[in-house]
Amino acid sequence: MVFREVLETALNRFRTHPVQTWLTLAGLIVGTAAIILIVSLGLTGRGFVMEQIEGVGSHLVWATYQGTVTQGVSRLRDDQITDGDAKALSARTDLYRGVTPIVELQGTVATLSTSATLRIVGTTPNYTAVRRNVRIVDGRFLDDDDVLQRAKVCVVNRPLYEELFGGEPIGEKTIRTLGMTFRVVGVFDKPVDTMGRGEVIPRTIFVPITVGWFFTPIRRVDTLFAEVREFSLIPEAVAAMESLLHERHRQGAVFKVESMTTVIRVAEAISSGLILVFVAAAAVSVVVGGVGIMNILLASVEQRTREIGLRKSLGARHRDILRQFLLEAFLLGSIGSLMGVLLGLGLPLAARLAVTGVTIRVSALSGILAFLFSSGVTILFGVYPAMRAAGLNPVEALRHE
Repeated sequence: MVFREVLETALNRFRTHPVQTWLTLAGLIVGTAAIILIVSLGLTGRGFVMEQIEGVGSHLVWATYQGTVTQGVSRLRDDQITDGDAKALSARTDLYRGVTPIVELQGTVATLSTSATLRIVGTTPNYTAVRRNVRIVDGRFLDDDDVLQRAKVCVVNRPLYEELFGGEPIGEKTIRTLGMTFRVVGVFDKPVDTMGRGEVIPRTIFVPITVGWFFTPIRRVDTLFAEVREFSLIPEAVAAMESLLHERHRQGAVFKVESMTTVIRVAEAISSGLILVFVAAAAVSVVVGGVGIMNILLASVEQRTREIGLRKSLGARHRDILRQFLLEAFLLGSIGSLMGVLLGLGLPLAARLAVTGVTIRVSALSGILAFLFSSGVTILFGVYPAMRAAGLNPVEALRHE
């Protein structure tokens, strides 16, 4: 019965003082919606960054040869990473899902008007599965037969292909470089490059690594990539790669082994920190809304002083009056909070229909937490008006004009 009376009182305020009530609730609505929107933007931004990192492999580790320490740092041919190191690392199937070596060469290619520098990347067929930074848009990637037969075939970056052949189909297209003629078997899209970690430039072709080794004194590997089975195993995988390389090479050889772990953790830490900061800023609007509700309830106490005195003279207890005004604060706050939640969740959901290329993430949990926080703030700010109403002297209240 009390709840019904309180609800009628709260709704009556909407009818009798609509502008004042809506202006008061505006801060609460905006603040609640802002909290949800900020969380949605933060999660969307974090998801976008993680997708970019995933584009080059979040489980990726890689090693490069830095030199051999003697009196200073000098490069010794025998200390470079080789095909044998790649095979030895591939044997660790408990840690690595796949291993792919690459050797980088420089060549030239004749374009329409001049000769341009070309990057030639020799690699293995599983490059796309391990490195994950190429997408075949026409034709195919290298296969096992290409490597075994040392086939003079290549996969071309799309900007280079368009520069050389325009929009023509692959057909029997060829590229001449390094004194050889390579048949084009595929075209790949521009890869996602994270933190500058990319061996692909606009003028790049992939060739079988066995062909690349025609032009090296030994079967050297410039960068050795490996995909770790589980993210939690990355530290162990990094240590295992370092240990294997040092065991297989002379003392003093320096190898740099890196992973995406640091990049991922920094990205997560930055995104989480920004979300917290902006949520705290949005919470200020909720507090402003709570102050407005406290103002409404104080005005209500002033206007209903005689009513409170009459209720007390008829036997209403201190806690009855206290509960009445706290319920009224909760109802007003709940209405504003619920509208804020609907607005905060509705805008990102609507944005999904209009925005393409980015996955808009919506957190239902943020809606629940924002509602609870906003409602809690209104109850907190409703305590003082409720205590003031409950503490009125019934005799003095009845004399109030």
